[in-house]
Amino acid sequence: MREVRIADELRLDASVDVVWHAIEDPEAHARWHPFVNAIAGGHQLREIRSCTVKVGSKEGTTRERCDEREEGVRITWAIVEDSTGFGRMVSDWRSGFEIAERDGCTNVTAESTFRPNNALVRTMLPVIRRKFHRAQRAILRGLQEAVEAERGALSSRVRESP
Repeated sequence: MREVRIADELRLDASVDVVWHAIEDPEAHARWHPFVNAIAGGHQLREIRSCTVKVGSKEGTTRERCDEREEGVRITWAIVEDSTGFGRMVSDWRSGFEIAERDGCTNVTAESTFRPNNALVRTMLPVIRRKFHRAQRAILRGLQEAVEAERGALSSRVRESP
């Protein structure tokens, strides 16, 4: 079946470096991501990370392999194992971020792609799309709050220095 792509974008008043650090550093990433409680493992190309997640009231784990990483531009993970159930409905599930500087700000795109495993999943796509958009927007808001907090802390440190 044909690949499904779901993307959401947000413009942040922050440098690419600040945004990239929040995404690619596993500890920082786990602090702001609204569905991730912990990340074990790294975010380097081909590294496997294990995430403890909570989606709604459902707790679970994922194992994800960093399949694409271009420093300061893009990072994507292939979901290798997923205990929440969605991974049984689809194949080739990948998620990640792309960032780009535009007019002194940073545009961030959260993207998920997958292939439905059967016709039933294909008929459920309108509901799946809504849920993914809602989740990705929450993820981008979490990133935005973390970046704004970092920018605020940096501004305070600059004002305090003699």
